[in-house]
Amino acid sequence: MVFKVEKIMLLKPKNWSVFQHYKDRCPPWIKLHRDLLNDRSFMRLPIASKALAPMLWLLASESKDGVFDGSLDELVFRLHISEKDYQQGIKPLIDNGFFVVASGLLAECYQDAIPETERETETETKKDKNKRGSRLALDFSFPKEWEQFCQQTRPELSPVKTFDQFKDYWIAQAGQKGVKLDWFATWRNWVRSTSAPKQNPYDIVRLTVPSKNEPDAALEKIKADDKKAVPIPLDVLAKMAELRKKA
Repeated sequence: MVFKVEKIMLLKPKNWSVFQHYKDRCPPWIKLHRDLLNDRSFMRLPIASKALAPMLWLLASESKDGVFDGSLDELVFRLHISEKDYQQGIKPLIDNGFFVVASGLLAECYQDAIPETERETETETKKDKNKRGSRLALDFSFPKEWEQFCQQTRPELSPVKTFDQFKDYWIAQAGQKGVKLDWFATWRNWVRSTSAPKQNPYDIVRLTVPSKNEPDAALEKIKADDKKAVPIPLDVLAKMAELRKKA
């Protein structure tokens, strides 16, 4: 918000008749009371307001009733200050009652106004609000559309288990990392990149016995070796028997 004055705005210091002893003439100087140091409202003002206040009191001393032109153009010219210094300094002084608007143009002259460029920015911001993204809500439930996508794209995955992992992961992300523009698109990428679950080896059934219609390859090999084997001669068998007796 920036304080803006579009027309002449007459200002007057609060309690000006009490503040200055000379009521019937324009004093060449003003009195700055030491009690100002103990005024908490004044001491809490921005530096720009504290610097501007004495100069405004000097302008008020130019008239008998303390009323002076407090418009933007007038003060920028008279006090040799920038428009920024004026905007930052004048509004807190009026808001805190150190100066009152003496003109009848309060509605037109004294207002919290946003410059046109700032208004345009605010309008654009509202239009782009939906483009900033959002976080995944804690109570976000599993949409049916999401479940169907998981079943069709990755039938080997458990949709519910995959969604629980997805939700826990993104809710735990801090800051901007947990903000997404399109959560359905984020879900689709999550499903596509999720690794397939590892299969439990105990769930794998391995056939160690051949079926009835299929010959056992090991037995067939033994039979083939037997056919190729040469019978042991009788004399050799006799000698083998004698050696067993001696042993």
